[in-house]
Amino acid sequence: MPTAGRLAGAVFYAVLGAVLAFLLVPYFDEARSPKYWYPLVIIVGVLVGWIIVGSRSGQGTGAAMGTALTGAAALAFWVLLLLSGYDMIQVAMRGRFGGPMEAVIGVFSIMLDYAKVFYSPLNLLVWLGGGLVAGLLTDIFGSRYR
Repeated sequence: MPTAGRLAGAVFYAVLGAVLAFLLVPYFDEARSPKYWYPLVIIVGVLVGWIIVGSRSGQGTGAAMGTALTGAAALAFWVLLLLSGYDMIQVAMRGRFGGPMEAVIGVFSIMLDYAKVFYSPLNLLVWLGGGLVAGLLTDIFGSRYR
């Protein structure tokens, strides 16, 4: 059921995703992000904001802070998983994995590599701080416009 909280969560987390996508572009090889990078991060932000954060809006500040951090963690997890899943398929098509289980384990290895590459204090601050701000704004909209 569409609510103002879900819509606000989708918008605010899409904006957070766009900001993070812009900040993370220089961390790719030769500062060339994949063609699907911006749509991937923004769509995941919309889905996380709508499903996770927006559905729990209007429950108070304490719950909003916890939900906001959960949403930020979900945004990071799903973006890294989808990005590394695509890379795993590209590597698997070249025949570099010994079997399907090695490919599945390879996804998490690639995920860890991306997490190490993307880590910086500024990115962490934007991710956590932006997640908190987006979650609190979502809660405000969710409680005000029921």
